[in-house]
Amino acid sequence: MIRKPQTLFFDVNETLLDMNAVREAVGNALGDENLVPVWFSTLLHYSLVEMATDSFHDFAEIGAAALVMTANANGKTLELADAQDIITEPMTSLPPHEDVAEGLEALRNEGFQLVALSNSAAQGLDKQLRYAGVYTQFDKVLSVQNIRTYKPYPKVYEWAMEQAGVTPSQAMMIAAHGWDIMGAAACGMQTAFVSRPGKMPYPLAPAPNLEVASLPELLTKLTV
Repeated sequence: MIRKPQTLFFDVNETLLDMNAVREAVGNALGDENLVPVWFSTLLHYSLVEMATDSFHDFAEIGAAALVMTANANGKTLELADAQDIITEPMTSLPPHEDVAEGLEALRNEGFQLVALSNSAAQGLDKQLRYAGVYTQFDKVLSVQNIRTYKPYPKVYEWAMEQAGVTPSQAMMIAAHGWDIMGAAACGMQTAFVSRPGKMPYPLAPAPNLEVASLPELLTKLTV
């Protein structure tokens, strides 16, 4: 049994946007697309290292550094500036998943407040959502750059709820990442996991309140 939330907070990369173009670019740079998950794990790892050491670089910068490190670990040399070029262009021109435009519009029409909450830098996040054609569906677009702290640290979700003017009991986080779901749940938010290809909830965390294959399915489960 779930409480019908007032505000839905959406992760952006992979949850709403199809990351295949970034995977392809990174795979080509590394000479092996099987190394793409290693790169992304390194990116997430060092975003948390930066938080633990009271440092901050934007997500694209950490992504480029992670690409340099992944290349080096596999016998390749890649300059940081080149790595930034490899990531930046595809990252800001990602298409939405097929269910996203219809799903967001339907959720908005149902009266939910919609908030995008991303680890992407503010300028890049705006470009991503405008390119995908869904920017206007959101009541608020929030980048962690504003508070210099990355998800899944509790401060991010608490700040986002404050910006939206809601309490945890009125909020739901929607994401395709187990770590994002776990972070939001730890702050008292309800959660919905979107089962994008290759993604699953973290097995050691409490189960999400909902698990859906698409945003229209989310709407159905929130309005029964």
